[in-house]
Parts: sequence; C-alpha cells; structure tokens
Amino acid sequence: MYTWQKKMDVYETYVLGDGSGTTYVEVVPDRGSIVSRYVYKGKDVFYLDEATLHDSSKNIRGGNPILFPISSYLTDESYTFEGKEYSMKQHGFARNLKGTVTEVRADEQSASLTLVMEDLEETLARYPFHFRLVMTYRLDAEGLQVEAQVENKDSKTMPFYLGYHPYFHVEDKTKLALDVPSASYSEMVEHSMEGGQFNLGQAESTVIFDELTKPFSVLHDVARGLKVTVRADEDFRHVVLWTLKDKPFVCVEPWMAPVDALNTGVGVQQLAPGESRRFVIGIQPELV
Repeated sequence: MYTWQKKMDVYETYVLGDGSGTTYVEVVPDRGSIVSRYVYKGKDVFYLDEATLHDSSKNIRGGNPILFPISSYLTDESYTFEGKEYSMKQHGFARNLKGTVTEVRADEQSASLTLVMEDLEETLARYPFHFRLVMTYRLDAEGLQVEAQVENKDSKTMPFYLGYHPYFHVEDKTKLALDVPSASYSEMVEHSMEGGQFNLGQAESTVIFDELTKPFSVLHDVARGLKVTVRADEDFRHVVLWTLKDKPFVCVEPWMAPVDALNTGVGVQQLAPGESRRFVIGIQPELV
C-alpha cells in the first residue's frame, strides 16, 4: 500500500512512499514545488545540497528543479515581446515560486501529489502572461512520473519552453556509464566532450544534445549498482548533461528548446488563449 504524509522540516514537506520505508520522494511546495529527494530501496537517486534547500535566497542545488517558462539562459538575460523588452534570469522563475497543494492521494497502485503555481505581480513584470502551472508527481511501480499541465489564462498567445534539472547522485564518477540517444551535440563549456565521451574530469562540463533517436536516456552508477532511466515526451527535444568535478552528481536534463530560444524562436511552444497542454517525464531507477 502506497502512503503519503506531511512533515515539518525547515519547510513543510510532503512525502510519497511505496509503504516499504525505503522508497520515497519528498516535495517542498514553498521551494518551487521541487522534488527535493528521491530514495529508491535505500539509495539516493537525487543529490541534494541541504544548505541551498533551506536558504530561500539561493537556488536549490539538487533534487529536480522545474525550469519554466524557459530553460537555459537568454542573451543579456533579456527578450522582446510586442516591442517591449523584458528581463529574465537563467531557467526562468518557477523554481522560486510557492506551490499550492490541491490534492494528495495514496492507494495500492501509487501515491500522488498535485500542486499549482500561478502568475504574480512579480512574474508579470518579467513575463507578461497570466498562466497556471499544475504539477503532479506520482510514485508507482514505474518510478517517479512528473506531469506538468501548462495553461494559458491570458488573452494573447503565450510562448514558453519547459525543462527539468534533475541532479543524480553518483558515488564514483570513474565508474559511471551514460547513454544519451544522440550523436549530435554542442559544447556549452569548452572541452566538455573528449573522445566522444562526456568529460567528467574538468572543473565544469556542459553539453546539449539534439536529434534524439529514442525517448529516454540512461545513467548507470556502477559503484552503487543503480541504473536510472529518464524518459520524456517528444516535446523534450534536447538532453543536457552538466556536472562539476568536485561534486557527486551528474545532471541529465530534458529540455524543450536550446539556449536563447525565446529570442530565436527555436523550439518554443505556443499556447493559444485558454489552451492547456500536458507534458510528462519519467524517472525510473533499478538495482543492477
């Protein structure tokens, strides 16, 4: 029987579990509705820097931050809409919004939590659209399912591109195997690929892949015997790998669009007034 509970840490936290006590996720509504932890059969799937979770002045380094209404960065952190220039920082602002819990459930098949984030005066100054972002997290036999429903509550067509930034805990990067289904990529940090392999040995490495041939990527932490498959809808046309040499994580990030897309138009989703669309990714760990 799956379970859910609410606990008070520094922030109110919802815990969805499979009933075993060893497989669960934790969600923090006040911190961008983030899944801060994912533990599978006692092994950490996600990396988390606790200090960044507890300090609201910082972006959380860890868990699975939501990237909305953009992923990546804009040139000069700006874009123009209907002749007016707006400023937006890297990865948008959803990760800094508070989510409102609207439903939490658990039964023999799954445990799920639904949260809502909406436009505020501060978001309208950077993104002139009324929106509703409904996030549903479901833990079941297939792992963690992440569903986003994006709704345009405005009277004008709304551009956006969604992404995620899951930090996967890796015990020993020298025993890491990565499989991203594409041979087409661009280095976002120089020398991030060496001999066709993601470079884990320099201070920072970032690569964006496109022309994906399969809807999933695989990260295998050989040292812990943990393999994680990341699946995404076809709308997520890119996968980004990012790591820092001195930190025990590798990010495998599904993105809808590349760098600066709000300025270039490449990969941007367009929602008509009153329209909503649903997007799903899945994160499935297994012991191997």
